[in-house]
Amino acid sequence: MKLSNFNNKELMSIAASRYTKELIDKKINKGSVFTLALSGGSSPIRYYELLAEEDINWSLVKIFFVDERKVPANHVHSNFRMINRALLSKIDIPEANIISPDTEIRSVLECAMEYEKKIRKAFGISFPMFDLIVLGAGPDGHTASLFPGAENFPDQERIFISATAPPQFDVRERLTMTLSLINKANNRIFVISGEGKSEIVKRVLDHDSSIPAGMVNTDSLIFIDAPV
Repeated sequence: MKLSNFNNKELMSIAASRYTKELIDKKINKGSVFTLALSGGSSPIRYYELLAEEDINWSLVKIFFVDERKVPANHVHSNFRMINRALLSKIDIPEANIISPDTEIRSVLECAMEYEKKIRKAFGISFPMFDLIVLGAGPDGHTASLFPGAENFPDQERIFISATAPPQFDVRERLTMTLSLINKANNRIFVISGEGKSEIVKRVLDHDSSIPAGMVNTDSLIFIDAPV
């Protein structure tokens, strides 16, 4: 893991935005499409807002979701709602380039299975490799909607699964990328903000396998707005 510390959230978000733009430009300058998967939570909001201001050819970027809650797209706890407000509604991107999960399907398991099919179809291969996956990390060590103590699906063939958050979370029914999908991406960044996160980042840096965030591929970059 590579760590990038910043004195405040604004500086961290600027750095993460510039890093993302550099990755995107490098790929699309070769005439290729860039595949980007985004997480929810409060930490990346400013980063997404700044990314919307970057000069990026969004017609050559496809956007996916790392995880989602089993709520309507306009719900206050919807990751789509947050990401749409911060980024998608502010950029000139073809609607077809936004590949989002359908949370109106009857069960969360069906939502996950349907989104897995969408992702495979978008890539045209059986096991996709994203150009960049944006992750967060909770104080409990969860990342995406993979929580400590839960089976995070060791089957290397699955790329999206249903998940259940602990009782203290507002929305317990989730669908999420698997660790196998996250770890096979070309690039991964953690965007982490908020008090109390330094200790969990230390555990991630120590590759603590008791928490999902600590099981993420060590070839990843952490942006955090606090000393570690």
